Amino acid sequence: MSASKKVGLLNQVSTQVTVILFLAFAVVLAVVVYIVEKEGYEKIRLESGKLVAQRGNTAVNSISSDVNRVMRSALQLQQSAQTLPLQENILQASTANAFDKRDYSLLGSGGIWPDIGALGDGAATHPFLMVRQDGDYRAILTDPNPANPYYKQDWFNKVRALNPDGCIWADVSPTQTKGELAMSCGVAIDRDNQFWGVSTVNFTLNQLQENIVNLSESSGSGYILLLDNSNKVIASSNPESLNYIDEDTGTPLDIKQVIDSDPAWQPILDFLDTQHSDIIKQVAAKISPEAQQIIATLNKTESTAVSSSELINYAAYVNASENHQSTMDSRLLQNFELTNDNYYNGSQAYVFQIPETYWKLIVVQPDSAVNAIADNLSKNLIRSIMLALLITVVLIYFMLTFLAFKPLKETTDKISLAEKLIDDKQYNKLSEVKFAGGRNEIGLVNHSINELLHRIQSNEGKLANINQQLEVKVEERTAELQDTLKELKNSQLQLIRSEKMATLGQMVAGVAHEVNTPLSYVQNNLEIIGQLTAQYEDLITLVQGLKSLNTNEAVPTTEIEKLLADIVRASDEIEEDDLSDELKELIKDSLFGVEQITEMVLNLRNFARLDESKVKTIDVRECIESSLKIAGNSIRHQDIVTNFGPTPEIKCSPSQINQVLVNLLNNASQAMDGNPDDKIEVRTYADDINVYIEVSDNGKGMSQSVLDQIFEPFFTTKAAGEGTGLGMAISQQIMEQHNGAIQATSTEGVGTVFTLTLPIDNNLTEQNM
Repeated sequence: MSASKKVGLLNQVSTQVTVILFLAFAVVLAVVVYIVEKEGYEKIRLESGKLVAQRGNTAVNSISSDVNRVMRSALQLQQSAQTLPLQENILQASTANAFDKRDYSLLGSGGIWPDIGALGDGAATHPFLMVRQDGDYRAILTDPNPANPYYKQDWFNKVRALNPDGCIWADVSPTQTKGELAMSCGVAIDRDNQFWGVSTVNFTLNQLQENIVNLSESSGSGYILLLDNSNKVIASSNPESLNYIDEDTGTPLDIKQVIDSDPAWQPILDFLDTQHSDIIKQVAAKISPEAQQIIATLNKTESTAVSSSELINYAAYVNASENHQSTMDSRLLQNFELTNDNYYNGSQAYVFQIPETYWKLIVVQPDSAVNAIADNLSKNLIRSIMLALLITVVLIYFMLTFLAFKPLKETTDKISLAEKLIDDKQYNKLSEVKFAGGRNEIGLVNHSINELLHRIQSNEGKLANINQQLEVKVEERTAELQDTLKELKNSQLQLIRSEKMATLGQMVAGVAHEVNTPLSYVQNNLEIIGQLTAQYEDLITLVQGLKSLNTNEAVPTTEIEKLLADIVRASDEIEEDDLSDELKELIKDSLFGVEQITEMVLNLRNFARLDESKVKTIDVRECIESSLKIAGNSIRHQDIVTNFGPTPEIKCSPSQINQVLVNLLNNASQAMDGNPDDKIEVRTYADDINVYIEVSDNGKGMSQSVLDQIFEPFFTTKAAGEGTGLGMAISQQIMEQHNGAIQATSTEGVGTVFTLTLPIDNNLTEQNM
């Protein structure tokens, strides 16, 4: 009988759940505070960085779009000059069409610059230009500098020498308008596969300056710098504080001058220098020495070393020709932390790259703006989470108390009472224990317990009798199963025997032929021996006659001499006929024939013996040689090739392995078409685990559908009455009983290969067979 149980205060579910809720509250609050305090700033910084990266990519894509618009205008001029008739009015009209007034803030001067003599022999060479003036474009048909013709200038000769099919940019330089910067795109023009001239378009940077200012103002804080490929600042979102134009020359200043050599910027400056050097190395490795020499000569340098700006410009041309980046690709190269910088005393700098020109866009975001957002967010988040967690814990506790704890306690008390009644075997009093119902889980459990107690009360008295009857039935069924298993094993054994005898019956004719051949020449030898022994019988008769005469003294000497002469003559005849050697050879041949008959009978007896499950350790070569002799008649028309590799002895039932091999040899012989080159090959080999026997033929092979069914019982491709369809199924069963396997591969018109796998370390016993 079990003792009455009472749940202590600390073990009560209400106490445990209350403690867990308060612990969970404390842990969650601590984790939230930790995350907000320790990781919140970093998360917000990362999110802020993502927003900066998005704005930077947007700005880069916008600049790239403007660059591509300029490049398209230059290429449009190139196409016009390459395809239109060489008439001045047509070339002038096509030049005007390339300059759209909607691009006035973007496109400066530009046009078509024919090479000397390109317009015809004796014709004056002059460009077809468009320049900005008073809000519109104006055409110019004369050389702007007749004292130094354009076709003698370095920029023209550079394009002529390099002959690019895309834009080669010139360095950013000031225009005639004060404070305005521009850069020129030059494209070679070919007619009839010959250099004809150059098309150019000037890209004014005023619009970029305005776009960068607008982008910086929309972000609310920070500033933006745009650098050319020589790391000179060509646009700034705060030009008043970060002046980037040299007032004397109007040229852009180096970034070191703009930031006043701020030490916090040193990592960025190092990065820009490394990028600059890497790009120069890359393009120097791509272009030929001739191209480097051309650029160096055009720059009037004394050595073959090419100036870095020209190489960068050429690299931009190569990059624009080879790479076609998607606008979805990130243009961000790297971000840097500017600790104690002169401008914000702590900020983040993001460096982007414009791939078409190798310009760099640097977006600077102050830390103060990010920290202010993080501080405000962390305070609000902690207050909200604390209040929400406290309200949640209180509500959960009261809900659990009324919905779960109280019903659970009532259920526990009644379960203890029912347990006591069951232990005391007072089943008739179980009806007095009633559990309260309900629609929730506790109510469903109580209903199930009520049903269970009712069943215990009504069925407990019958359980003992049922158990006793069940034990008897189990014993009876166990005995029946054992008998059934024994009958099944006997049936399997009988099936193997039947298939073996069926195979043996198919080989009777062949075996009879194998036995009759040596038996016939043994019979002939014996008949010849009988004939030859007649001379010995005559000699014996003469000797016996002489023996009888010697006992009779009255016999005349002449008769004895005559008889001796007959004996000598008969002996000479035997010696002349070499009768003894001939008898020995006949007897030897007869004994060889008897040995062949004996070996065949022994092989048949081993194959057909009833002790199939006898297990012993043998060399598989013995089984193969025995099987080849047994199936000798059926395979006599095929070329039999054996290739016995070294194999260890294994434990198996030789009779059953013989049955599998004979079945495979017979099937291989039947698969032949009777061709002179029919061949059956038997090969053995082994590895560390298994011994393998391969039986292959070059017969007609099998289709995949037949191959999938060959191990199914009663499946056969032979005509009715020629096969049972059990041979391969029994062979597979035998191999599985040996813990091995049989596999088949076949190709129609090529042949079939059967592979037997037998384990080397095989714990095989006669009980397993």
